[in-house]
Amino acid sequence: MEKWVAFRRSRPERVVELVRQVAAAKDPGEHGHGVEVVVEAPRTKWWKALFNHDDRLAQARIVVTREGGEVRYPFDIQLVTAYGGNAAHRLGSRPGWAMSNSAGMAFVIQKGTHRTAFDFEELTAGAVAALAKLRRKPQERGWRARVDRAVKRT
Repeated sequence: MEKWVAFRRSRPERVVELVRQVAAAKDPGEHGHGVEVVVEAPRTKWWKALFNHDDRLAQARIVVTREGGEVRYPFDIQLVTAYGGNAAHRLGSRPGWAMSNSAGMAFVIQKGTHRTAFDFEELTAGAVAALAKLRRKPQERGWRARVDRAVKRT
């Protein structure tokens, strides 16, 4: 398991660098299904989040490479939150993005074509912004990210 990298919500450059490194390596992952960069929002103290689910895990799993290490649009970000499949629809629209509730899983999708240059800054900003919006009062500190090479997709 990769180590967590800490970052501030307003300064996700370290996460962008993780995404770039995975994409440049075209890493197929341990099982050949691809590699994800996992972004995790800090949990709110339980007594502050008693009624709004902010004490639960909130992750954005950025699918950087697909089967065989392929890097291409669209880029999917799976949101793993207390809101389940409805999380993506709580975000509202954003130009160049689509939202999906697929089989009870929430996805935010960065659109593009084979002629579009990869925008890893926007991809990372989209993941962080989605998690921040799903938190009532997102903290500036306590965010973290890591690379997950043990992805298994069915």
